[in-house]
Amino acid sequence: MDLLKCMFFTTRSAVFILLTCQLFIFSSCSEYEQWTNDPPEINTFTIPTEVRYGETVELKIGVTDPENDDLTYIWEVSTGTLIVDEGARVQWTAPELTDSEIAPDEKVTVHVTVRDKGEESVIESATIIVYSKAFRVAKALSGTYELVRAQVDGETTEAFGSMRLTTSTFSRDYQGDGSFFYGSYRLIEPFDESKGIIYWLSDGNTQPTVSNYTWDGELLVLYWTATATGHVYQKLK
Repeated sequence: MDLLKCMFFTTRSAVFILLTCQLFIFSSCSEYEQWTNDPPEINTFTIPTEVRYGETVELKIGVTDPENDDLTYIWEVSTGTLIVDEGARVQWTAPELTDSEIAPDEKVTVHVTVRDKGEESVIESATIIVYSKAFRVAKALSGTYELVRAQVDGETTEAFGSMRLTTSTFSRDYQGDGSFFYGSYRLIEPFDESKGIIYWLSDGNTQPTVSNYTWDGELLVLYWTATATGHVYQKLK
């Protein structure tokens, strides 16, 4: 009888130990996976350094995972619009400007978090400069100028006057007849720093006067086709 009790007790103990070991093993599996799970590795991060306001570009990241886990991508951009915001490749549109609006450069921050099934993650960040071509050219043209020559109907004469440009406004005076103009101006495509078209809106006028310009960093030449008039301005240091 004592032998049977002893055998029964021993069997119950063995079953208890076995179940306990199994529970320990199962509960330890997930912990073991976490201990042995390595984070994803970023191989490439392709982000443009500069984009124009309103431009849509692709942002992409190349990632591998040591355990070949499925990866989750979380993209965050400080401004603008993420059109497609999931996966290793997304599309993003820079902040928009109206047709007549110009703005200085804006720095935009891009963050992407990549996470594997084991909850290991890596983060990559970069900045994009969003710019207005019109603002950059207008900034290069901005300054105070002295009128040095004038051309009317093909004849060049000396002229005296001055002009001041900001990134959006102007003032001009002509000493010969004492006239003075001021207002706003706008660069019209196609244009760049060396040549283009300017719409001048004098104060109180709703219709612009139109001139072509050429610029070499020192001399700014304005030519009004409608009146066959040209002015050569020298930028003051």
